[in-house]
Amino acid sequence: MRAVKNQAWPRGDLDRHVIAAQEARGLSPSPDAAPADLLRRLYFDLTGLPPGEREVEEFLKDPSAANYEAAVDRLLESPAFGERWGRHWLDVARYAESSGKEANMAFPHAWRYRDYVVAAFHGDKPF
Repeated sequence: MRAVKNQAWPRGDLDRHVIAAQEARGLSPSPDAAPADLLRRLYFDLTGLPPGEREVEEFLKDPSAANYEAAVDRLLESPAFGERWGRHWLDVARYAESSGKEANMAFPHAWRYRDYVVAAFHGDKPF
């Protein structure tokens, strides 16, 4: 592990690796995000949707690490999480409800596969 000048920033081995690479390039880490920004990033990363005003207000009352972890758990259990991340698998499988070509044949039961993929994310189904 390379020695780093900024000993206050790293919280673990991965952080030390990152900051060592930054320092080698003459860069420094950005300051921590404001609690409202952190929550907004979390919502967009996990669900693709912004948090509501009520969620932001509740989080700002207690922006502790425990409350952040609770927000992560709540979002991982939300339907929006499975829908957002299942979409990537559906893209790889070339999911569509119709062929979209000149004949444009409909696949009336395609929704079953879509719902299966979303449910697999909710159920934390292994590969």
